[in-house]
Amino acid sequence: MSMDATFQEVLRGLPTPLQDYGHTLPYRLGLTQEPAGAWEEFWVLDINRDLPGYVAEDPEHPGTRLVSDAALGHYRAAHHCAAIHGLIADRLVDRQVDPDMGLLLFRGIFLRQWERELTAATGDRQVAREALARALISLRRGTALELRTMARRELDPRTYALQTREKLRWGGTAARCLLRQTGQARRAELLERSYDLFCFALQCMDDALDCAEDERTRGVSVPSVLGLPSGSLVRAMPALLGSAITLAREARLERLASWLGSFSRLAHAIHPEGDADRNEELGRRLAVLAEGALWA
Repeated sequence: MSMDATFQEVLRGLPTPLQDYGHTLPYRLGLTQEPAGAWEEFWVLDINRDLPGYVAEDPEHPGTRLVSDAALGHYRAAHHCAAIHGLIADRLVDRQVDPDMGLLLFRGIFLRQWERELTAATGDRQVAREALARALISLRRGTALELRTMARRELDPRTYALQTREKLRWGGTAARCLLRQTGQARRAELLERSYDLFCFALQCMDDALDCAEDERTRGVSVPSVLGLPSGSLVRAMPALLGSAITLAREARLERLASWLGSFSRLAHAIHPEGDADRNEELGRRLAVLAEGALWA
């Protein structure tokens, strides 16, 4: 089931006024250019759409899954609901949208649906609640840290990596639960570390691309508060992705490692403007400092 299919399934159970509001929710959040736009116009990378599917294969029996099709469907739906809740929360905290009752209602609706789907997937409401609590605590900690650093206009690579990890930890919750509930705790830990690095690599790219707009709208950008050229954030990606691939392989997540390898080849081919040697050197240094912070 796709993210948009999950969203439509939830919408069908809501009162008509909320359904009408919900049909334009991606547009209201600034994710699409048209009011009828879909979630997956923004959520384009396959592992972000279906991380549970990437970890579900049984490494001892290739071609078979650790969970039933029905359970995997619930893990996928939980992953989608986490993404929708997280995107709404992120836009509200960053003040990229004006809060209204509809946004607040949908944030709560998808939080509750996230819990329901994860409960159905794991068969254990307590496990689901503990997983959500962990994700939400991280989200609040990460957004608070980000707001504080941007307000002070002070940011170092270690804090940058940590606030990104905390802010986006919800993204791996369903996949982590799938592995833990099937007795794969070590693989779950390695997955989380791999996905943290991937998410940080994406954040570096996003912050580099958004540099000019952030300077215009906020008067400050992430590269400027880091004291780094934006190109160095782009060139941090290959090293970060290389480490993510190593962890995925150690976890025997071959499908994930293969996808990350393809994405890494694309990242290697990106050469931003500016002093190439300086971007490369500072990018490698940023990656090393970030990995040290994430693994401490």
